[in-house]
Amino acid sequence: MAEANKSAIKRLLAGLTKQTVLWSGLTIGIPVLIAALWIGILFWIWDKPDINPGFQDKANADLSRDKKGALLAEAITYQFRRRLNDQGNWVPNDLVIFFDRNAACAAGIKGEPGGIWYMTTEIFEVFADRTARIGGSSQDDPRLTNAAKKFNYDPRRWGLSWLGGADSRHEYELGFKDFDDYVSDLRAGNAVSNVRSDDLAALLTEVGGQNGAMDKIYSRLNDADTVPPEQRRQRVYSAICASAVAADTLAAVRSAYASDFEEDALVALDEAIKELYRVSQLYPPIVLNGKDDSLWLVNHARNIAAILSTSFDPILDAARSLPGGDVAR
Repeated sequence: MAEANKSAIKRLLAGLTKQTVLWSGLTIGIPVLIAALWIGILFWIWDKPDINPGFQDKANADLSRDKKGALLAEAITYQFRRRLNDQGNWVPNDLVIFFDRNAACAAGIKGEPGGIWYMTTEIFEVFADRTARIGGSSQDDPRLTNAAKKFNYDPRRWGLSWLGGADSRHEYELGFKDFDDYVSDLRAGNAVSNVRSDDLAALLTEVGGQNGAMDKIYSRLNDADTVPPEQRRQRVYSAICASAVAADTLAAVRSAYASDFEEDALVALDEAIKELYRVSQLYPPIVLNGKDDSLWLVNHARNIAAILSTSFDPILDAARSLPGGDVAR
């Protein structure tokens, strides 16, 4: 009888131990699982700008003139195309699922330009106007002119294009059809890329010059303490993604057209590219995890602005070192 009682007690204790372990595991495990899932969602929905090492390959300097032009065109539009194609497409991805975070990064909201869209359209307009001609004439390639127009379509407008409405994704796809046709012809030797040193200077000035695209992004960071907290956060996100477009453009210019620059200018460009890529890889859902109205966020905006400002002078110095670089200011 004693043995039977002892066995029953052992079974009871064993059962209680198992239940304790089970419930302890659930009590601890479920919150951990939820936290891990939330962190995973944050990583998924932010989708940091991608760095393409192909734009920094020094072997690009050995490409033909037309292939250099194709590479530069692809670098300018790389982040734009990636945002358009990845994670559910432009409209639902950036205006619905992402609750303003990536909308500020890509499409722009409430009067703030989206970092990727704004930088791409501003730089691409200079590229289309100056660096891609038909033959030796001054006539722009109509495919690039049309692409630039389509890319400038309001990124916050969307509808059912198959019912006759116009939406941003549909317009951008039409632009990329003309763009891809031009780039394919360039790579096949059936089109002309006329990128001169003064054209490179104009591109660099658009990236780092006074009243250029990056300067407007930068000035919004400097005013971060004067705007509502939500707008402040949007400006930071926009600057992070704008930096990626600027860095890609500079990387392609530096790697493909290195022979146009003096050695000191190349060193300066390398430093600017490094700093811009550094900003592009910041991770807002964690880095900016404080309250929107905290001084921490204001200081973070100012710190990013300070990093950006250090890249402007090297970019302009490189532009001024080129023949025709007097456009840089």
